[in-house]
Amino acid sequence: MKVVGAAFSFALIAGACSSKKDDSAKTVSSTAAATVTTAAATTGTTAAAATTTAGTATAATTGATTAVTTAVTDVATTAVVSTVAAEKPVLGGKLIVSGEAKVASPWTPAAMQCDSYCQERARSFFDPIAALGDDGKVHPFLASAITPNADFSVWTVTVRPNITFTDGTPVNADAMIRNLQDSGQGILIAGALTDVAKNPDKSLKIVKKDDMNFDIYMGKGGDPAKPFTWSTFDRYLTGQLGLIASPKWLDEVKADPTKATSPIGSGPFTLASYTDDLLVVKKNPKYWQKDKDGVTLPYLDEIDFKVIPDSANAEKALLAGDIDIFSTSNAGVVKNFRDKAAQYPMNEQTKQSETNFLLIDLSKPGPLSDQRVRCALSESIDRKEYIDATEGGITQPANGPFSPGQQGYLADNGLKTAQDIPGAKALIDDYKKATGSSSVDITIGFTPTADNATTAELLKGYWQQIGVNLTVQTVEQSAFITNALLGIPDFHMYGWRQHAGGKVDDQYFWWHSAGSHPDGKLSLNFARINDPKIDAGLDAAREAKDDATAQKAAEDVNREFGSQCLFIPLDYTIWGTPHKASVHGLATTVLPDGGTAQDGAGFSGQFWLNTIWIKP
Repeated sequence: MKVVGAAFSFALIAGACSSKKDDSAKTVSSTAAATVTTAAATTGTTAAAATTTAGTATAATTGATTAVTTAVTDVATTAVVSTVAAEKPVLGGKLIVSGEAKVASPWTPAAMQCDSYCQERARSFFDPIAALGDDGKVHPFLASAITPNADFSVWTVTVRPNITFTDGTPVNADAMIRNLQDSGQGILIAGALTDVAKNPDKSLKIVKKDDMNFDIYMGKGGDPAKPFTWSTFDRYLTGQLGLIASPKWLDEVKADPTKATSPIGSGPFTLASYTDDLLVVKKNPKYWQKDKDGVTLPYLDEIDFKVIPDSANAEKALLAGDIDIFSTSNAGVVKNFRDKAAQYPMNEQTKQSETNFLLIDLSKPGPLSDQRVRCALSESIDRKEYIDATEGGITQPANGPFSPGQQGYLADNGLKTAQDIPGAKALIDDYKKATGSSSVDITIGFTPTADNATTAELLKGYWQQIGVNLTVQTVEQSAFITNALLGIPDFHMYGWRQHAGGKVDDQYFWWHSAGSHPDGKLSLNFARINDPKIDAGLDAAREAKDDATAQKAAEDVNREFGSQCLFIPLDYTIWGTPHKASVHGLATTVLPDGGTAQDGAGFSGQFWLNTIWIKP
């Protein structure tokens, strides 16, 4: 990875609008800000203007979520999924995919510690309660309707009928409630559900109405006596919280934890074999979705998911024919495939994407707890030089964790992105004078990659010019999330990649003080941000019943990030998914209610699998 990503899949939402370049596709959704790589324009991009949905308050808010998801009346077996392919899909075949990381704690939804690739694999055998559409709205998936009451304090979920897990267990209210309770009380996801009402035993307040309907109650701080308006709660059902496994299998795992590596869901594929480096899934012949011609999905017979940690090696594997497709945020690799578009078409996700930045543990005493030092470090960086050296010159400088297309994005949030060595040195000198410090010493951690080594050397040079000494630690990828979660003594600053998404509420548990806990205790708020203005903005956006109010609150949060330099932003990521020309059907999945699925299943770097097919 270019800058290590905490794209930890219990991150319940991390949406991405994307390019829809697939040589089988005839149309491009008008709601996506599309970046299309073509053989004729291999070094440039053609941008299609983003179209905002009805009720969206400003042009900066793309794909706003409406409060009520329309109910559908079709039974599950008649739910329609189609493609916009110029050619009729071919049944059968095997797809070989690669991704960057192994999965920790596979495969129960409550325990998985995942990046984007883990989520992609999990969704091959688990269906979600809901999914994000290309319009940015929440669409029911295993649910047939997700409907709030008048003040958004109670959400009613109606289960889509006539669906079973692959072990024959019915998908019903009991199955969904079991999964929601397990995940909602799990060590990872529970911290993101602070405003879901809790029972005295700490379980979620979920009331079953009948076999196919149940209510989920909101309560401020978890208090059921304080009904709470959470207008975007349904978005959380599109992420890991909403992945539904067979309750029979969950009981088996409880009795024998080794069975956790043999997942059972209702998804388009079933597990054939699993090791750390290879997951093989086979077609579910009884999958409940069909295409427009009545053909049972998925089209493929098999998918082999390999783990290739280095994107440069994955690039070589694709060129050698050893794999068929992979996703990468390595801008250099993306740039290379732009030059090979005729042989290897590539989808690009460029909007609502993640930000590459330097993550700081703000709770630790020392120079990084001082706003002057953080802003000085940021102002001393030559982002153009950094991008040219490590990103192939194709990404855009970032001014904060809000990328273009996200609710709250501002071209100018107050943070300086142009290098200013004299100004940065003056801030450091002022800090030294005020604190009596003779030196400013900073430690940063990176994973051992060539690009990260280049980044570290660049930072050393910038910061030496302003009187800051930098020590670089090499940290294995598997330790990054743990170190940040627990705030270990050595964790002061890390290279990081995170915070894709459409709504600012998607980031609530990452930035709100409710998710911040002292070093040594698990904290979803990795940076230990405890900022009253951040809290106020996040709370206002969560409760907002209209887009204009939420947009203003999100912009206020963005400005606070800019003024306080809570993160040190570098650039916005670009995800590319290059593949063999024989691979068709990317970005063509239609959801059960007729809406078009958002690329990535709402998570940067992912793609939907059920409509992919291979042309012989």
